[in-house]
Amino acid sequence: MKKTMKRLLLVFFLLIIYIYTLAIETIPDELVIFEGENITLKSLLGIQIKANKETIEAASSTNHNTISEKPGKASLQVSLFPNIVVKDVSVDVLPKTKVIPVGNMAGLKLYTSGVLVVGMSEIEGKDHKKYKPYENSGIKEGDRITQINNTTISSTKELIETVNQAQGNAVKVKYIQSEETKECSIEPIETSNHEYKLGLWVRDSAARCGNSNIL
Repeated sequence: MKKTMKRLLLVFFLLIIYIYTLAIETIPDELVIFEGENITLKSLLGIQIKANKETIEAASSTNHNTISEKPGKASLQVSLFPNIVVKDVSVDVLPKTKVIPVGNMAGLKLYTSGVLVVGMSEIEGKDHKKYKPYENSGIKEGDRITQINNTTISSTKELIETVNQAQGNAVKVKYIQSEETKECSIEPIETSNHEYKLGLWVRDSAARCGNSNIL
């Protein structure tokens, strides 16, 4: 009987560890938001998120943690009960841009191919140093990436997969800037998660809004 109870307790303990491990893994390592936009993260009871020395209220599985940041860079610290630090979340806050339409409406152009560059960010390499792979490439916010290594890109998922397939070797990037097609070469940086990134925030061209992904 005692052995059975011990086994049940062990199984229960391992299950709790597994559930909390999954919950922590679902919290992203990097986030990008626009000024005035809120950050909403799901968590479990006992998981605390700290920003600028301020503790965000711990939430149950049915609640969210929400904070608001100013333009620039921020860092969130995820801890457990409450002094065990389990990970840091890097936050890039982009300035809010207001677009005011003027003149006569002549039509709306919708890009259905490639991905839009909506921002840039430093990348922390596996050596914990900061890099800007995109620097001096000529790519700017608002450009549309259409090809990587002569492979046509139609979504952020394809872009991320193609860059990772290069395994850190320089990739040839074809992009459109002000209706002009240009090319450049960028050497991706390997992160501690063994992913390769260019330091570009991108979004599917056909999407009017939605989440951006760090590449």
